[in-house]
Amino acid sequence: MVVPKKLWPLWMASAAAAAASPSVTVDAGTILGGQCGSGNSVFYKAIPYADPPVRGLRFEAPKAYGKYPGGRLNATAPAPACIQFGDTFKALGKTSEDCLYLDIWTPADATEDSKLPVKVFVFGGSNIEGGISDTLYDGCNTADDGAILVSINYRLGPLGFMALESAGIHGNQGIQDLLLGLKWVKNSISAFGGDSDKIVLFGQSAGATDAYIISALPDAPSLINSAIAESVALPSLASNSSVQTTSVSYAKSLKCDVRDKKCLQGKSTIDLRSVYFSDEYLKTGLGAADVTIPSVNSHKFWPYVDGTVIPEAPSAVGAKVPAIFGYNQREGMMDTLTKYNSTEAAASATPAAYTKFLKDNFGPAAAIIEKYYDLSLFQSTPLPVIAAISTVATDAEYKCPAYASAAQTVRNNVPAWVYEFTHNSTCVWLDTMPQAFIDVFGAAHTAELPYVFGNLHFDFADKNSSCTGTSDEWSLSKEMMGLWTAMAEKGNPSTNDIHWPEFRATTNGSDVQGMVFGNFSRPGAIDFSVSHKLTNWSANVSSLGACRSDRREIVLYAGDIGVVATGNGQAAGNVSDCTVLVQDIGMNGNSFSAIKRNKRSKSTK
Repeated sequence: MVVPKKLWPLWMASAAAAAASPSVTVDAGTILGGQCGSGNSVFYKAIPYADPPVRGLRFEAPKAYGKYPGGRLNATAPAPACIQFGDTFKALGKTSEDCLYLDIWTPADATEDSKLPVKVFVFGGSNIEGGISDTLYDGCNTADDGAILVSINYRLGPLGFMALESAGIHGNQGIQDLLLGLKWVKNSISAFGGDSDKIVLFGQSAGATDAYIISALPDAPSLINSAIAESVALPSLASNSSVQTTSVSYAKSLKCDVRDKKCLQGKSTIDLRSVYFSDEYLKTGLGAADVTIPSVNSHKFWPYVDGTVIPEAPSAVGAKVPAIFGYNQREGMMDTLTKYNSTEAAASATPAAYTKFLKDNFGPAAAIIEKYYDLSLFQSTPLPVIAAISTVATDAEYKCPAYASAAQTVRNNVPAWVYEFTHNSTCVWLDTMPQAFIDVFGAAHTAELPYVFGNLHFDFADKNSSCTGTSDEWSLSKEMMGLWTAMAEKGNPSTNDIHWPEFRATTNGSDVQGMVFGNFSRPGAIDFSVSHKLTNWSANVSSLGACRSDRREIVLYAGDIGVVATGNGQAAGNVSDCTVLVQDIGMNGNSFSAIKRNKRSKSTK
């Protein structure tokens, strides 16, 4: 080809850019990526790992992707998020049912011989929202740490977790998406410079639950060498009966016969979303626990033990690979914000509001909970009622599950570690979190994410903000990224500079050794004493009064009082004829009082 002289500069610039563009070749073809701004890392975005789950593939297990058209893939544009069934994450950009993609970030100098550790991330969002293209999860800085980062999109809401036996829809599609994505990583990551034997699966919130589910599968060791659950919210999964009931209600609200899969596959995504939020669906078949206004949370689709994809609940078997379980000091503040969304509103909260909160969410167990969380314990805080509600929510949703998950894992002679993130961030990391709340209460839900990803510039939360992390915060972030990388490298988070002691259950749950992320990373004691006493709490504060477990009964140990809740079948989700027995073990072991509970429903982050 002859290039006219006047076009030489343009042609040379184009040729230079093409030469500088990173590329890798996998079985499907050649992938063309881009460079991060620092120049130290490169990215490959929107790599398809499955065929588009549309039309006849909607509600089905994912089908592995074939070859790239023309043998090449331009992987420089962000992937669309899967169809959203929530509205917390409003800045995700494009959404599509064709969404089964993954992103990869690597050091710029990585080669097939590098054998770098690999960190695979599962985003949170209650399994109804979120996506890999959220700038909070940008991996340019994590690749600077000498590791490879992968993020996987998975189907959400009914598209990802609907199970309707009468229509031949078997559920857990979102978990199957993640498993297929992991298999893609296992088979292809060496082309990017990764070591397929050094893969840690880590997730946050619902993503932590999904990561824990996968880590507890029998074949987990063939896919990953370790797992990290940040803010895991899981003592139990949905029951088959509750999933079927939810799906029947949804199908009827879509005006589909419950046996007609083609009708469900033919509905537009607009219809799927609008019906999900419709009064008709919210009021059909299910009711929210102890509230007068039906809540979409009581109708959420969720992973369940189907005997095939998920043979057993992770709470019953623990992780099959070394695992970290952690929580943030004020996780429950995020839930509290849904009602008290300003410091002025929070200041107006009365003791009566706390009593109502306990009764609404714990039912007959409210008095037991209040025994350990008496409002007088919080009088020294600026907003005692909010502090009390937030603390109960934190312990119930996240702290107790972290303790229980670690304890169950080590029972199987698999090592586990725990952490508490307590750092008060200088800058707001979510546009839904007022700085005033952070200043007063500290590390809320999601607070650790900027540090895990090394994204402390914070303009992703507020485009008009110039706030950035302090030098100490950048150091904390570097330490955390290094510990996460060490977990991928060797299945143990300790580094040459920081020793992270393994989890060992203590007699009463106090002084459990773990890692505390405050102004810096330090090994230290974490007080799980209440978690020890209140084992097997329900996973979500909006349904803590529910009779829920992945077994037929749960026991909440509360000092000298035990609460045994039994239901008709696996009592996760909607349970009718649920009976709660309160036993005063310490005073007289045969004294029982029975309280009838009906139609408790669940909502899990």
